[in-house]
Amino acid sequence: MRSRILWLALLVSGCASFDDGATIGTIQDSHQPLADIPLPRVMHEDVRREYRELLKTIEDRELKEQIERRIASVYMLEGDYNQLRGVLPGDTGYFPDAIVAYQELLQKYPDSDENAEAMYQLAKAYDLDGRDQDAKIVLEQFIQDHPHSERLAEVYFRKGDIHFRHEEYENAEQAYRAVIALGNDSAFLNNSYYLLGWSQYKLSDYDNSLMAFSQVLDRLVPADGKIEKLDNVNRSLVDDTLRIMSVGLAYAGGASKIDSMFARRPESAKYTWILYSSLGKHYLEKQRYEDSASSFRAFVVQNPDSDRAPEMHADMIRAYVDGEFSQQVLPEKESYVRNYGIRSEFWKTKPADIRAKVIPNLKTYIDELARHYHATGQRLKRELAEGAASAAGQVASVAEQRTSFLKAAEFYGEFEQTFPNDPKVPEMVYMRAEAAFDGGDYPTAITHYERTAYEFNSSGFGADAGYAAIIAYQKEAERLMAETGEGSEQLRAWRSKGVDSQLRFVQAFRDDERSGAVLAKTSEELFALGRYEKALEVATGIVSREGNVDRELNRTAWGVIAHSQFELGDFPAAEAGYRNQLRYIDTADKQYGEISERMAVTIYKQGEQALEAKDLAGAVEQFLRIKEEAPNTDVRVIAQFDAATHLMTLEDWDPALAEMNELRRLFPNHKLAADLPQKIAWAYEQDEQWQKAAREYESIYRSDARASVRRDALFLSAELYEKAGDQEQALTYFKKWAFDYEEPFDTRMEARYHVAYLYKRMDDLNRHLYWLRRVIDGHNKAPSGWQSDRSAWLAAWANNEYGDYWRTEFDRVRLRHPLNKSIPRKNEKLKNALDRYQQAVDYSVLDQTTRATFNIADLYGQFARELMDAPKPKGLSELEAMQYELVLEEQAIPFEDLAIEVHQANIERSWGGMFNPWIERSFGAMAKLNPARFDKQEVQVAYGDGIR
Repeated sequence: MRSRILWLALLVSGCASFDDGATIGTIQDSHQPLADIPLPRVMHEDVRREYRELLKTIEDRELKEQIERRIASVYMLEGDYNQLRGVLPGDTGYFPDAIVAYQELLQKYPDSDENAEAMYQLAKAYDLDGRDQDAKIVLEQFIQDHPHSERLAEVYFRKGDIHFRHEEYENAEQAYRAVIALGNDSAFLNNSYYLLGWSQYKLSDYDNSLMAFSQVLDRLVPADGKIEKLDNVNRSLVDDTLRIMSVGLAYAGGASKIDSMFARRPESAKYTWILYSSLGKHYLEKQRYEDSASSFRAFVVQNPDSDRAPEMHADMIRAYVDGEFSQQVLPEKESYVRNYGIRSEFWKTKPADIRAKVIPNLKTYIDELARHYHATGQRLKRELAEGAASAAGQVASVAEQRTSFLKAAEFYGEFEQTFPNDPKVPEMVYMRAEAAFDGGDYPTAITHYERTAYEFNSSGFGADAGYAAIIAYQKEAERLMAETGEGSEQLRAWRSKGVDSQLRFVQAFRDDERSGAVLAKTSEELFALGRYEKALEVATGIVSREGNVDRELNRTAWGVIAHSQFELGDFPAAEAGYRNQLRYIDTADKQYGEISERMAVTIYKQGEQALEAKDLAGAVEQFLRIKEEAPNTDVRVIAQFDAATHLMTLEDWDPALAEMNELRRLFPNHKLAADLPQKIAWAYEQDEQWQKAAREYESIYRSDARASVRRDALFLSAELYEKAGDQEQALTYFKKWAFDYEEPFDTRMEARYHVAYLYKRMDDLNRHLYWLRRVIDGHNKAPSGWQSDRSAWLAAWANNEYGDYWRTEFDRVRLRHPLNKSIPRKNEKLKNALDRYQQAVDYSVLDQTTRATFNIADLYGQFARELMDAPKPKGLSELEAMQYELVLEEQAIPFEDLAIEVHQANIERSWGGMFNPWIERSFGAMAKLNPARFDKQEVQVAYGDGIR
């Protein structure tokens, strides 16, 4: 114990006691390895207990004071630790023991030099425990008692924080001013300026508030104004300062306040632009779009040569866009391009890195301006074409239209000049030509059409531009003709250039369909007029002439031939024409697919002609030929679908199924695919492929969105599974139908019938009887409008089936001695069976009535026989036995008479022309019951049919 106390004493007295000259450096110099020494886990209470044990052995007053201060510090550490871990505080908070310990230290050692720290820690403990008013009292006492403490700035700051928290802004202002007055660049100086600004803001002292906030910016914003270089803490403080300054500026007068307050402060020059920007963004957040734009504009106007001017100008435009001030947006975008574009002084004088910042906006604005003026010109052109304006309005619109197109052309040109290597340049050159064309500047249009067509080989506008250049030549020729007359040299020179342009077009765009159109103009015009025979004559002359015929000309000519033959109804010849046309088209060419589609239509038309001639097989052959000749056309799907339909009409099930299954596999998303499942299922059914048909209907049930189709498919699937011998699946689906659907009523009755029937086949007697009752109740309880002959038949059948069950039960009961016990049991089964058979008769359904009638009669006859054959009691004398037999016979005869009577009723039905197996069986039964009348053999007599 003594050694532990000595160790703690040495620890308290400081590390100097252990200075024996050895250091980590000397150990390393001697190359002694350093090893980690595991330290034991020591709890705060353990430390305090060790200190208290040490106090008992220490006599020195100063050392005892130090140990007591250490104990208070451990209490403080423990409170901090528990608070950090989220341990629930006690009733008096996390730091009650620390508070008591520091209070005791202050009372016990009132004159100690270390009381300033004790008071600071006491105030901190109060504050952390939420007792900030107690903390404030201690802090005020600290200021009074320790005016020269190194912690004084922090104490004033903490005091100001408490005042601010309780909205005591004047006191908070005084406290923060005290921190600032102490100076010394304390750690709390920036935050004190910040919170001083907030306190003054809360007191509506906006001017002083702004100046206090500006001190934060003076101290933190870098000389180059790039606040993004600050660390996270200072960046956050600067951002918050800017936000509140924006609010304060908004209250104090807006952008004009920035100029009046900061124009004469050189230290603020590095961030003045940020104030304008922050204010503008503040207004933007508040949806004060005009004020936002005015803030950005104020900076741009006052600092036109600033590197930040383009950024602020773009923010101004964005404010107008967000506020939907469309009338201001366009002029400001033009101003932006004029002030900072490639033709501006800004562009000529600024370094590359500054110019690079305006490039994205220039690219966007120039593009938007060009397209805006282009669209405006097109709108005016459309309105003029519609004749909506008055005569005076039309003159103004014509002028405005031309101006809009020419301004669009100018901006397209500026885009190319500014961004010569941009991928959009070919498009811009083409659009410049288009705008110039619509603005009547045909020479400019020609220049840029031809640049598009022949300079930018990869441009998607090449062929269109080349063709448009030809039209522009014609337009300029028309203008010159009106200006100079038909025979002028200027006009002749211009037409010569136009011819050169046409030849250049044909050479450069041989694959373009318009090249052939120029050369085959006559034949096409004839075709357009409906003079097909003449068009054929001209086009045939083109493809037949000797020598090398231009590929494009051949393509166009064969197209004219094929079109003409099609219109004349000669579909085989039209097909041949399209085949010849395809020879001159690459398979990758879009037109190859279009011509293939037309050829497929001609084959389809030949199939239709076969149908008109009632030649189904020939029609099928034509339709299926499209699969081979034009497999990738839209007509192919329709033709193959029609072929399958006609094959089903011909009852060629296998080929029909092969075509439909192929269609479903290859074209699952075609609009006709929706009809395929039902057709395939029906074809399988007709071909008696029950299992496949059942699965198809099952698939329809699972996938079709139409409720009625799903319902019918479920029943058909069940029926076909039953035909296929899959009784389990059939039963499952019949039951599902019966449970899920109430209508149609007849189908529901059929479903119940099948369930009952299948349970009988599966020897599940209880479920069989249950579903027989469902069939009977289904008919009996249905509204009269629902009941039908079929539902009556099913109810009669179900009652007969139920009667057969009771007859089986009747057969199982044997007459035994004593008869007075076995006869009632037998009679009960007889009654139940007769009751069910009689209910079957009540439905008046012929085959079920005769079935029930036969069974009723047969039951009576069987009961009579069993009575007469009943066992005799043992020990009867011969006379008693004879008497016993007479009694049984007397009991049996009425049942036998009933049997004869009922059989007779069944037989009489045949006299009215009705006959079926049940009536026939009644005849057989009567042959045994009344042989004299019913067991006679027919005598067959042959008669001649001649007349003598």
